[in-house]
This record gives sequence, C-alpha cells and structure tokens, in this order.
Amino acid sequence: MLWTGYTPQQSLVGKANADDKIFVTAVYPSAEDDVITSPYNSVLAMRELTNHADCVLPIENQALVDIVNKITQAAPTTKTGKRVYTAGAGAGSALADSALSAGSGGVAGSAAEEKPFDKMNNLVANLLLNMTSSARFEGSLNVDLNEITMNLVPFPRMHYLVASQTPLYCTADVRLPPRRLDQMFSDAFASDHQMLKADPKHSLYLACALMVRGKVELSDIRRNIDRLKPNLHFVHWNEEGWKTGLCSVAPVGQPYSLLTLANNTCVHNTFSAVRDRFTKLFRRKAECGVLMASLEHNPPGIPRYSSLEQIMGRPAVVEPRLNVVY
Repeated sequence: MLWTGYTPQQSLVGKANADDKIFVTAVYPSAEDDVITSPYNSVLAMRELTNHADCVLPIENQALVDIVNKITQAAPTTKTGKRVYTAGAGAGSALADSALSAGSGGVAGSAAEEKPFDKMNNLVANLLLNMTSSARFEGSLNVDLNEITMNLVPFPRMHYLVASQTPLYCTADVRLPPRRLDQMFSDAFASDHQMLKADPKHSLYLACALMVRGKVELSDIRRNIDRLKPNLHFVHWNEEGWKTGLCSVAPVGQPYSLLTLANNTCVHNTFSAVRDRFTKLFRRKAECGVLMASLEHNPPGIPRYSSLEQIMGRPAVVEPRLNVVY
C-alpha cells in the first residue's frame, strides 16, 4: 500500500491492514516555511510514521524548490517566435514524468492548465512511478516493494529512505543533451538531486537500492557500483548492501532513468532541525500531552542514526572465522 501523504488527525497509517506494506511519502517543511505550526505537524506525524509505516520517503520542500530552480535556469532564454519558458521549465519537462507527458494522459497538462506546485508535485509523482515500475512493466531484474523493506531496513523503526532520481527533465522540452549512462549514476549521488536537503556521500550508508529503467545492462550497473563505491561510506557490517533493479521499459522521451533509495544516517540532520524548530515554538506555548508524547517518539532515529554515523572511519572489528573440523 502506498500513502502519498499523511494527515495526523485521521490516523490513516494506524488503520491500515496489518498485511499491507505501507510506503509513505512524507513532506517536511523548509526552514522558512510560511506555515508557522509546520514543526508541530511534522512531529505529530512522525510518531505514527515511525510506529506504523514500513518505509518512509522523506521529501523536503526546499529540496524540491531548489530542483525546480535548477531546471528553470537550464531552460532556453526568451526569443521571439520560439518556444520559451517564462516561469520555469515547460509543462511536461523536467518536473513532469516523461512517461506521462502532456497530450498523452499525463500528469503535466498544458502550460495554460499549470497550477501552483505542479512542478514540485510531479517530481514526487515521478519518484513513485519509478519505484513501482517493476510492478507495471517487464524487466530482467524486477524489484518487488517487499524487497525494498527487506533489503534496506536493517533495524525496526529505522525505515526512512533518502530518495534521488535522474534525469530530472525531459530532453525534448528543456533541450539539454542527454546524460551519459555513467554520468547518470554520478548525478544520482549528488546532493542537488536528492529529495532531501542532505548529502549522503558525507554520511554513513546502511543500505542502498539502485532502480534502473531502460536499455541498461547488468554489467553497466555493476561497473558503476564498483566505480562509486570507494567514495561512499558503508557501515562495516553491510559493505555489500546494494539492491539493484532493472526494468526494461524506460520513461517516454528518455533512454534510461535511475532512482536511488538509500538508508543513510544523514536523515538525522533533518529530524534534528524539525525538533529544534518544534522546541522553539513549544517553549512559548502551554504544555500539551499529545505534543509531548509525539516529541518523545520523534525522532527515534536521531540517536540511532547518530551513533551509527560515529563509527564512520573507525576500523572494523574483525571477528575470527569459524573453523570446521571434520
């Protein structure tokens, strides 16, 4: 089961069927959010997400804004008689799923129909489309949603995955040359492609999934893992913690695409920032039992992720191997 949003008052996650796998895209406010009480909302939601969800994909508003601005800057300049983008990349471009582009029943629509936040919402829609592509199309190495929780969540309640995807645009609209295959893998691990304002390359990986779509060989995936691995810090007890998926059907208008899902200790920075903003508000308000209970549950991952990140750089403890005597 996929929840694409969460309302604490409705307790939707807690009422789901026990047999369902609950994947939630939780949107976190930016530091300069226009909703004053947004830290309260985040803390209240965190309690339910931590206790009931199987996998949470945290998405930060500021990260989406930065991606939209990045694509806007890459759009063509205004010229008479030519297609222009006055308010960012055109509909069906970087910020709309190429597989569902305008005119083909897509999520983008025409420029005249574009609504506020469409571009940001389409980024999240692309994430879900890429994550579920194996359930909808054929592939030589399809990944079931159950495999994501099985391979990327080593400890209970530490099920917050940092998502990144590339390319972020449709080359037909933004008119940028397509990225080379190896460059696509490098982009996926760059901080400006993350759905969270964080840099996983400078934190500790617990596990990582690469979900590829298009005409890509398994040898290409293996080669890029070997190329990127020396620059990534994996926890010593799961240094080979990679999960790979390959769907044969690429998004329309793109030769291939890549979605990465990483269980990384960098998420504790986002949790800590939300908690700090919550505390500033709470100090000026009367004590509330519901908020206090939520604060205790939020974020259980802070000490756990922080303690794991502290072991980064330490030599791994080598345990003696078992000798079998015949």
